[in-house]
Amino acid sequence: MKTLKYIFVAAALGLTATSCYDLDLEPKGLVYENVLFQSDNGIKKYLASAYHDLPIEDFNYGQNGDQKGYATSSKGGNQWQAQKSSAASCAAEAAGRATSYGGFDYWPYDRIRELNNMLEKLPEYQSNFTEDVYNSYLGEARFLRAFYYFGMVKRYGGVPIVEKVLDPKAPLEELQQPRNTEYDCWKFIYEDLKFAMENATASKDEVGRANRYAAAALMSRAMLYAGSVAKYNQYLAVTGPAVNAGLMCMTADHAQEFFQYAYDACKFLKDAGFRLHTGADKEKAYTEVFLNPNTVEDIMVKQYGPNTSTPFDTNLFHCWDCMVLPKGVGLSGDVGVALQPAWEIMGLYEMPAIIDPETGNPIRFKSVTELWNNGEMEPRCRANYYFTGMKESMSGTELDFQAGVYTSYPGTVADGTAETQGSVNDYTAQFRVRAAQPGTRKDVGGHANVKINGIHGLAEGTGDEGYSRMGACIRKYVQAEGTNARVFFTNSQPWKVFRYGEILLNWAEAAYELGLITGSDDLKAEAFEHINEIRDRAGAHPHAMVTNPADIGSEIYGFPIDKNLQYIRDERARELVFENHRVFDIRRWRVADIMFMDGVYTHGLLAYQVLDEINPDWKEGDDPDKKYMWIFLPEVEREGRRVNFNKKDYYDQIPGGEINKNPLLVRNDGH
Repeated sequence: MKTLKYIFVAAALGLTATSCYDLDLEPKGLVYENVLFQSDNGIKKYLASAYHDLPIEDFNYGQNGDQKGYATSSKGGNQWQAQKSSAASCAAEAAGRATSYGGFDYWPYDRIRELNNMLEKLPEYQSNFTEDVYNSYLGEARFLRAFYYFGMVKRYGGVPIVEKVLDPKAPLEELQQPRNTEYDCWKFIYEDLKFAMENATASKDEVGRANRYAAAALMSRAMLYAGSVAKYNQYLAVTGPAVNAGLMCMTADHAQEFFQYAYDACKFLKDAGFRLHTGADKEKAYTEVFLNPNTVEDIMVKQYGPNTSTPFDTNLFHCWDCMVLPKGVGLSGDVGVALQPAWEIMGLYEMPAIIDPETGNPIRFKSVTELWNNGEMEPRCRANYYFTGMKESMSGTELDFQAGVYTSYPGTVADGTAETQGSVNDYTAQFRVRAAQPGTRKDVGGHANVKINGIHGLAEGTGDEGYSRMGACIRKYVQAEGTNARVFFTNSQPWKVFRYGEILLNWAEAAYELGLITGSDDLKAEAFEHINEIRDRAGAHPHAMVTNPADIGSEIYGFPIDKNLQYIRDERARELVFENHRVFDIRRWRVADIMFMDGVYTHGLLAYQVLDEINPDWKEGDDPDKKYMWIFLPEVEREGRRVNFNKKDYYDQIPGGEINKNPLLVRNDGH
C-alpha cells in the first residue's frame, strides 16, 4: 500500500536510489527503456513522474490565489498557502481568501507523452511478462492517461486527443493538433478506463497504485461529470465558434449514455466487495475513514511522509493542521484557521434548531455545548467540525469559539444577522459586545468581569487568521493521535483519492438522473437506497423519497431540479465536505453562476451569551461563565468577502501560450 508514496518520493528525488523508500533504482534518464520496461520496479520508476503529477485536488491543491494549481514536480516547493487558495472557499464550503473559481493554465501533455511512449514501446518487451501482468501495465498506463485527460476536459471541454508519440522533428503542421469535440474527449476517457477496468491488476494489495478498481472509481466520477454537462449545458445559452464546433458543449441526448457508464462503474465496485467503513461509535468510525491509511472503504489513497524523512523541496507532506486549527495550546503553531467552515454547509446537517420557526427568534440554550451534545446533531457533523466545548482529539485542548455577548436580545434572528459585513447594523450597535483580543474579560453594564469571547474565537483586532471568526473549525482530516508541533510541513495524513462513500453518492445521482430520463421509478427509489446507506453510517435519520417532488429549480435557475434530486446533491455536500468536490459539482450542475450572482457572503455560526437572561439551572457558587443563556446566530463573516462565479468559468479558456503556439486551437466562447 505504500507504493504511491514511494513513487512520489522517487519522482521528487529525480528517482535516485534510496533504501529508505525501498527503491533500488537508477535515476531516470541514466537508464534506457530496455532496462526500465523489463521489471516491475523499472516500470514504477518510469511512471514516477506521472503518478506524482496526477491532477488530484488534495491538501496541496489551490483553486485560486497565490498558490493555485496542482502541486506538481515541476512546480516545486511546499504548498503552505494552499488553504488560502482553497477550492472550499471558492464554493462557500468555507471562508477564506480565495472567493472565486479563478482557474489556471493546465496542459499536461508532457506527462501524456510519457504514457503514450510506454504504450507504444512496452509491446517490444512483452516476452518479459506473463500476459496478465503485461496487460495490467497497459491498463495502468491508460488509467493514468485518462486521469490527465479528465483534468483537462472538465476544465476546457474538447482538447486535442493525442494517443501516439509525436516526433518533435516532424513538420510543424503535423505537431499542431486541433481540438477534438467535447463528446469525443469524454468517450476517449471512457475507452481508456474501460480498458483499465478489464486489464489492470485486480489486486487490492497496493492501495496507492492504480488497479482496475481505481479505474472504475475514476469512471464513475468522470462519466457523472460528462452526463451532467450533457444534460445541463443547454441552459447556458452561450454561442460562438467553439460551441458550433462541439468543443464546449454536448447535446442532451448524450446524458443517458454517460450516466449509465457512471452507474455501471459504481455497481462494478460494489460487486468487487468495497463497502463503507463503519463502527458502533459512528463519530469515531467516520473520522477513521480519513486518518487510517487503509480502510475497507479505500479504493485509491495518496500518501505523504513526515518532513523529517521526506525531501524538503517537494509536495509530499502538507500543512493541514496548522492551517485549519486555531492558534492555542497543542493547536496551530503557525498561521491558524486560514480556512474556516461556513454555515452554508454546516446548516445542511441534522442538528438542533437555532431559530424558532414560529417567532423567528433565536432558540435559547442553557449551555453552549447543547448544540452538539444533546443527541440531535448527527455524528458525521461532529466528525467534520469542532464546535465550542469540544476537545481537540490530539491535544485534549477544549475549544472556545464564543464570539461575544449581547446585553439583551429582544428581537428576531434577522435583527442580529443583517446582510452586511459582520452583520453590523443599528441593532448590533445597541446590544452586541465584542472584544479586540481573544479571551477578553471586562465589565459590561452592571455585570462584572464578563467573559466576552473565547480564547480561540472571534476578536476584532486579530485579522482574518489565527482565531475562528466563524464559530467553529474544520475537524475532517485533522490528526487525532500521536504528537505534532503543528507548524508548517509537519503533516502526513493520507488523502483519499477515491473512497466508496463517494461511489455511493455517484451511484445515487446517476441512478436518479437515469430514472428521470427513462421514467423509471425503480431507479429513483434505488438512488435513495444508496443515500440511506451513507446516512446510516453518518448516524443520521433515513430519508424517504418524495413521491411527487416539487420542481424547486425552475424558479431559481431557469431549469427543473426536483426536490429529490436536490436532496441527493445536498447529501453529497454533507458527506464530501472539504474533499474539494463541491466547486466542481456546482460547476457541472451549471448552478454556480446563479448561486453566487452579484457576490454572496458566507456566514458563520456564532455563539453569544445574553446577559439579561439567567440560566435557570445556574445557582450561586457555580461557574459564573455559565450564568447566562446562549444563542447562536448565522452572521455574515466579519471580513465581508463575497463568493463569485462568472458564467464564463463553466469552461476555462485554453491557455494563451498554447493558442499562440498552435493556431488550430479554437478559443472557448464567452471569455
